Amino acid sequence: MDMYDFIHAIRRDLSEREEQIKDILMSGGIKDMEKYQFLMGEISSLSYIHDKIKEHLHKQGDVDDE
Repeated sequence: MDMYDFIHAIRRDLSEREEQIKDILMSGGIKDMEKYQFLMGEISSLSYIHDKIKEHLHKQGDVDDE
């Protein structure tokens, strides 16, 4: 696996987890405010990491906008 494939796999995993969390939030699968806050923090972190990877790829000229 080369670096491009590795980065693509990481970005795909991040996106999949973001979708899982969105599905949980939209389906009413939250039992309490603590769980809601935890998931919102996680989705915020995943989004931040995804954006940083994208930013780095832009700097390198290896942009794959998903």
